[in-house]
Amino acid sequence: MCVFAVFNDDVTPWLQFDRQAILAGEWWRLWSAHLLHTNSWHLLMNLAGLVVIIMLHGNYYRSCAFAFLVFAGFMLISLALLFWSPAIGLYVGLSGWLHALLVFGASEDVRRHWSSGWLILAGVAAKVTWEQWQGASNDLVMLIEADVAVDAHLYGAITGLTLFVLMLSFKQFYPPKQA
Repeated sequence: MCVFAVFNDDVTPWLQFDRQAILAGEWWRLWSAHLLHTNSWHLLMNLAGLVVIIMLHGNYYRSCAFAFLVFAGFMLISLALLFWSPAIGLYVGLSGWLHALLVFGASEDVRRHWSSGWLILAGVAAKVTWEQWQGASNDLVMLIEADVAVDAHLYGAITGLTLFVLMLSFKQFYPPKQA
């Protein structure tokens, strides 16, 4: 993401979520858009969010599972934007996926009977509901120099819960080998 930020003006036209380009067959944009940002503040906020989430739930992720969450999360959020948010023509940013990762980790907290998971899920639900009702803060819009795609946050939260249930189901059907 930091390398893309250095060359932002050059790579964004080729890698951003662009509805028309995706529909014309440029499917890589479903993944690459999440690695781009509108400006340095946008990148720094998303990186800070990633650090906090990793500090909270990083011990839940093995490399393979984390890679799956990245790949599947990016794809599901982008497909949701493509099919359910026709007003969004262009999109960049990691915040939708950060919502997915946070909900995934909080769901694992709940599975482990940690009350913090319920608090995080309630907080995410309240934030996403508020954004759907009121939109994003004007200060945030000015800071990142773009409209905030609050639908990506909603789809990210839904994706996190969906991937948690999917991975939990997968573990039940294919339990780890016994030593």
